[in-house]
Parts: sequence; structure tokens; C-alpha cells
Amino acid sequence: METNVTRMIRFAVPTMAGLLAASGAMAQGSVTLYGIVDQSIRYTTHANASNDASVQLTNGAITNSRWGLKGSEALGGGLKAIFQLESGFEPQNGQLDGALFGRYAYVGLASDWGTVKLGRQATEAFNLFGDLDPLTVGNYTANMWPYFLTQGRASNTVSYDGTFGGLDVGASYGFGGVAGSLGANAYWGTHVSYTLGGLMIGATYQQVRDLNSRAQQAWGAGARYAFGAATLYAGYLGGIDRTGMLDRQLLNAPGRDVSYGSFADNPRRDAIFYTGVSVKVTPAVSVTGVGYYDDIRNVNGVAGNGGKRYTGVLEAEYALSKATQVYATLDYNRVTGGAFTEMPGRGNQTGIAAGLRHLF
Repeated sequence: METNVTRMIRFAVPTMAGLLAASGAMAQGSVTLYGIVDQSIRYTTHANASNDASVQLTNGAITNSRWGLKGSEALGGGLKAIFQLESGFEPQNGQLDGALFGRYAYVGLASDWGTVKLGRQATEAFNLFGDLDPLTVGNYTANMWPYFLTQGRASNTVSYDGTFGGLDVGASYGFGGVAGSLGANAYWGTHVSYTLGGLMIGATYQQVRDLNSRAQQAWGAGARYAFGAATLYAGYLGGIDRTGMLDRQLLNAPGRDVSYGSFADNPRRDAIFYTGVSVKVTPAVSVTGVGYYDDIRNVNGVAGNGGKRYTGVLEAEYALSKATQVYATLDYNRVTGGAFTEMPGRGNQTGIAAGLRHLF
């Protein structure tokens, strides 16, 4: 017997097909559906306050699972309209990873003179280090914590990016959207990079303000150099946080009982250094290793409360095809001094994972 749901599906499918066909005919553009499904099994030591180990099925180690739509329409004279909508999700349970298009949601215009985009986008620092980090910014907290300083993405943003030969420049501004205040909740950033053969170098600076107009600033520089089968990486990322966001919301272990001071008077200061190498052993096999080091001052807004964090990551990947890879990762984190609150139990944690990634 045909149910209401079946009748709805039989009606919706031809209707949606007709709408898409009509839309394509009017726009004379192109739309691409794309995504990554990346799932891993991860073992972690000292995973809670009792120092118990955990085993979990979780999102991928290197790339967050996502799906999206992007497209363009030629407008003539070398000008084209573009858009992108991208959503992260958790493949182990099917839930959204944040908001429905929380990764990207923008529309823009592109030409030989550059690209202007309006909407939710990556911050300037996140974009730059995505190109200059050996792991292209990992997905576990254990291997991507340095890039919490970049804030990842910003809403209500207008950006410009232009490439002229090997030189790439960009700037963006995020409107705070707070009535009566131009600074509250606002963001701005800029970057510059240069590519010549196998060498890429770049630098960035950005600032994000909270609802009280207190600022979290980040800056940095990095380089990569590809020769033969190897690519070398090195970089620096610094920051000052007067908002408390890094400690309170991002870096401190969930459930950890923390005594906070005044971030306005004693802002957290980070000086992060990293170096790494990626080697294409065979056309199908690649191995990447990276080490991160952070020298921290005024942890948790407490004057003179210093700490350090050390991280090492190894990742090996085997390509079953152009679209499908299997991989294994090993990471080790150690914190000292005031940074002990960034671990749930002891001052160190080891993680081992194996995963499967498919791109479409």
C-alpha cells in the first residue's frame, strides 16, 4: 500500500528535478556537489580525570568530514559570479558539526583583478596556515590545537583575494552586527604570500573582538619548500588573547576545574613554533611528521602563570585510488606548568588512530 511518505517522494523527485533544470537553464552556470567522508578509530591514553584510556569511532584525523555545493556563472568580460555552501558533519552518528553551512556560506564576484566574497568564510590566518602546515591543519584537537589562535572562520565577512604572478594578497573584515558598536564582535585580517617554483612563504595578521570589544590577536609566518619527493615546512604563530576565549572555550580540557584570573589585565600570550616534513615514498604512499612547541604566558588570565606544550605527530597514508585513502596516525602531547589544564588527567596524552577517507 502506498504511504503518505511514498506519495510525497514520488511528487518531490520530479518537481525538484524540474526546478533544478529550470534554474540551470536560466543561470547558464555550473554547480558542483562535493565532499569528504573521513572516519577513524582512535585510542587515547589519559582521556579523563581518572587517567583512563578511551577507544572511539570519530571524525577523521586530518580532514573533517564535509559536504558542499559550489558554483559559478560567467557574466562576460572575464567576470563571473561564484558561491559556496559547505557543512561539516560527524559520520559516526550523522549529526551536523555545528551550524548547517557553518564552514562556508558566501557569494562573490571573481575576475583577473581578484575575488570579492560576502558571507561566512575562513579567517586570513587559517587560510594561510592551511597551505603552510604539514598536516594542512589537522582535525583532532591533539594535532590542530595551534590553529585555535586563528579562530577558524568568521561570519558577516567581506573579503578580497588577488593573485598576481606568484604574489597572493588578501584582506577581510567581519561586521560585528552589534547595534551602537562598530568594534564589538568584529573581525579583520590580512595575509600576503609568494610562490616561486617549489617555495612558498607567507605572513598574516588578524584580530577578533568579543561582545565587550576585547581583542584576540594572532600573527605568524611560515614557509614550505618542495624538492623531489619531499616537502619541508617551518613556521611561527603568535597571539595575545584578552577575551579568554582560547582558555575558556577552546584549549582547556572539558570538565577541568579551573581558576581564572583577569584576561583584560593578564592576557594569554602564545609563541608557537613548528617544523615538519612530508615525503612521497611511492605514488601511493606518503608519510608526514611534524613537531609543535608553544611557550605560553599568563595561562588562564593569571599573571606569571607560564606553561609549555609539546606535540609530535606522525601520519602515513596509502591511496587505494585517487578518491579513497587509508591512513594511520600517532600523536603525543605533553603540557607543563600552568598549561596542565589543557589535559584532562596527567600532563601527557598519546593517541593512535586508523582511518578511511573518501572524496567525492
